[in-house]
Amino acid sequence: MSLKMSRRGFVKATAAATASTLLLGSQAATAFADDAAEGAKATSSDDVKIIPSACRQCYGRCALFGHVKDGRLTKIEGNPDLFSEGTLCGRAFAIPQELYNPLRVRYPQKRVGEKGSGQWKRITWEEAYQEAADRYTEIGEKYGWHTIAHQYGTGRDMLQFQAINKLWLELGSTATFGVGNLCWVGSYFTSQRLYGDETQYTGWDGNNTDCILIWCRQERSRGYYDWLTVKRAQERGAKVICVDPRYTCTASKADLWLPIRPGSDMALVLAFINEIIHSDKCANDFARFYTNAPFFIDEEGTGYQLRESMIKEGGNEELYPAWDEAHDQLIFWSGDWQNKQGVGGPKAFQWLDAEGNIVADAKPALSGSREINGKTYRTSWDILVEHVTPWTIERAAEFCELPEDKIREAIQTYIDASPHACFCRGQKVEFSINTSGISQAFTIMMALAGNFDSKGGQNIGREPATGYDSFMFDVVPNKEGRMGKRRMETAKNIKKLSVCQNTGYQQILVADDATGELRETTQNSGGQVIYGQQGGFGAATTKAMAKGDPFQIHGYWQQTSEPILSIEGGHEIIEGFKNLDFFVNVDIYMTPSGELADIILPAAHPNEVDRVEWAHSGHGYPTSHTYLIRQPFHEPLGECKDDMDICFEFAKYMDVDMYWKDKYEFFDYMVKGPETLPPQLSCANFEEFRERISVTGVEMATVKQAPKYETGFMRKTSDFRPGFNTMYRGNKMGSVYRFPGTKTPDGKVIPAHPQSDNGKMEMWSEDLLLYGNGPLPLYIEPPITPLARPDLLEDFPYTLITGGRSHAFFHTEYRNSPWMREVHMFPTVDINPATAAEHGIAQDDWVWIETYVDKIRQRANLTEAIKPGMIHVEHDWWFPEREATDDLHGAIDSNCNVLFENNGPYDPAVGTDNYGGLCKIYKAEEGAPKNICMTEEDLKIFLPMSADAIASDDQADGVRQVTVKGGAK
Repeated sequence: MSLKMSRRGFVKATAAATASTLLLGSQAATAFADDAAEGAKATSSDDVKIIPSACRQCYGRCALFGHVKDGRLTKIEGNPDLFSEGTLCGRAFAIPQELYNPLRVRYPQKRVGEKGSGQWKRITWEEAYQEAADRYTEIGEKYGWHTIAHQYGTGRDMLQFQAINKLWLELGSTATFGVGNLCWVGSYFTSQRLYGDETQYTGWDGNNTDCILIWCRQERSRGYYDWLTVKRAQERGAKVICVDPRYTCTASKADLWLPIRPGSDMALVLAFINEIIHSDKCANDFARFYTNAPFFIDEEGTGYQLRESMIKEGGNEELYPAWDEAHDQLIFWSGDWQNKQGVGGPKAFQWLDAEGNIVADAKPALSGSREINGKTYRTSWDILVEHVTPWTIERAAEFCELPEDKIREAIQTYIDASPHACFCRGQKVEFSINTSGISQAFTIMMALAGNFDSKGGQNIGREPATGYDSFMFDVVPNKEGRMGKRRMETAKNIKKLSVCQNTGYQQILVADDATGELRETTQNSGGQVIYGQQGGFGAATTKAMAKGDPFQIHGYWQQTSEPILSIEGGHEIIEGFKNLDFFVNVDIYMTPSGELADIILPAAHPNEVDRVEWAHSGHGYPTSHTYLIRQPFHEPLGECKDDMDICFEFAKYMDVDMYWKDKYEFFDYMVKGPETLPPQLSCANFEEFRERISVTGVEMATVKQAPKYETGFMRKTSDFRPGFNTMYRGNKMGSVYRFPGTKTPDGKVIPAHPQSDNGKMEMWSEDLLLYGNGPLPLYIEPPITPLARPDLLEDFPYTLITGGRSHAFFHTEYRNSPWMREVHMFPTVDINPATAAEHGIAQDDWVWIETYVDKIRQRANLTEAIKPGMIHVEHDWWFPEREATDDLHGAIDSNCNVLFENNGPYDPAVGTDNYGGLCKIYKAEEGAPKNICMTEEDLKIFLPMSADAIASDDQADGVRQVTVKGGAK
């Protein structure tokens, strides 16, 4: 079979489908994977199976149907009856092109030539597993298990991620390149430690809102149904504010667009907080009764929140002093909900007087200093107010290069709409060395505007239908004491086993609160944490592999990931991979990284496996409350296996206790839920769930007619008391690198840190203080900007930004899809026509983008959507049509991440690096890179293989490389 739809036909069909789904909402879009004779009329045939499933081409997980004839997917259409309302994008249409792609790995492969030679031979699964087990065991016993790194790609299949991570944590691996620390972990990590969940991506209630504040998020780049929510909100009269340096689709539909200077976001958020705090809409009662705002801070001593143990000999570290306005007395908040310090039981999460009696009508003071035992203490509220007050609209306008009146209008619109204003943000805000800080600031902004768990505001605790989420995969066995001995020993000794050992202290530019002037200061890093495991991040793991700093990485297991393209410093990553003693790569295709592996294990496509699709990233109700089935359209091709099955199978070779017998035992647990779950939300097992297709939960704030922090549902995993889930704080979920007793460069010794698991949301954050960010969000200038590096401007005058989303791709994926490449053939740099004219650059010219680090080639797109003096380049580009020996399938030529150093500074908590800077741009007289697809005709090399062709290709000598060698002129 072959595709016989022209580019014009595909674009025309896509346009029609998009128009129908966006305008009508209920019409299903369709795409054909085979020619008309074999597929177009198959929908009415008795031998066609129509299988409900989900798309995982991005995070949208849109509900769809697959039409299968003779064991082959022939047609995709949207499911109009579920949350995605029948909408699909081109990536979903292209699923058949992935399934039957000629570059797909269908059998295990072993490299037989030099690394990067493209020479492979087929082996059996048993041979692959056994060699991997032998080699990893040899490395672990000789060098230590911490010298084996592991890596997982985009976390949109969270169940798969959990299996990969558990396998390798049990084996004692610590280092990863990370993935979410590039785009999501900053928000999640910070939100967990401030109040116990994440709402910046998933919690916005667009269905009932009066205002949607969209921050650097392209709503139509994934999950088109999100845009339907925005559109309907506007039709109801809601205002949409877009903050984005580029004039995106979202900006074009917004009521107000703020084209912010890249990297200056914190100045604008602090101005929002300042205006909110000084408005009559500020949620003072929320701050008083549900946050640590009334707590006194030991500013001159430990730097922590004051405890009774700090002011009284024999005092209790679970008691937090504050002043009671109602009775003019010192009172103490009891955080001892586990009754470890004798003030739990009925006294837990209560205000107590000095004698330990409950003060039921206490009114803790937000403001005011108090002298206790000769020392003066301020409330964290006063410290916050003092911190944000200088961040005026005028200062924000200067930092952000925005008109004052536009900032004032945006802030006032958000305040006026509160508590029915919602916020959602994109990942580009995370691409900074201050991602944890900016996430903290967004949290404070939403909370003080009164938008936590309000109609039209933020749903602050994700509520999957059964109440369980993917993290239960690891939480359940750990609760039952089934954490392996090696994993426990690794955690105890993480300080000397982490690749983050030498990333500690770094020079940054911080804006002085009083004056706004940038000053250089030393940031005391806390040790980067990925999903609670202090193991590593891109730059630290790269240094360990390539340079042996702080120790040499010898082994590596990679699954569904491509760090050469996705992580800064691609050249050094290649060097590191070449240094490895042993490397296994699990993937669907041959990739640049895979060509440097020793063994390739063939992964099944997402639509060849069973999954419980868990709501994650970017969607409000009902999407964020819905479990959805993703079931296979047919068995995996060749000998491909589900990523989860690979983990379970290899665990047996490595004698790892995964706790769950297999994925289905975990799926059964997920869909059944706790005993208290209403029957309509529970399935007896996965097979019953398969029959139901999806289950949508409820919003407890709506059911109880009160926010979850008032009714106990924020603490559903512990005691159901009013308050917030604070179990993630401190050392429980991963070691804090700044251990008590550690001496900082300024000579200060880190004092002992009592756990702050006290049920209060922390706006002033003890955890972020420990991790090195500081207790309150700081304005930190990115390291390579005109303000930070004026010395570079003569040679590199333009601001460089990266990472804008494409409708055709998802990060490194789909460059081998003929339809997606027809829609978006080349890597594209956006440049203002005025800037282009200065350099004689015309539309579609190939140009060089050069920084002080390296240079790449992309094709020019002249557009007024970007300011003069600013350049935007696309990320994660490679050319699968090029051979392995041709620059690892063209992994460097157009890869924007080689333009940046990986020497820091980094976000001190999660390790995010800087993905922007300064550049120059000039015409590439040599034109396009060699050996890439240039025309529709060239793209035919990627057309799906017929069933007969697949059956006859046993890949005995590796995966057949399709090329257009010499195609670029």
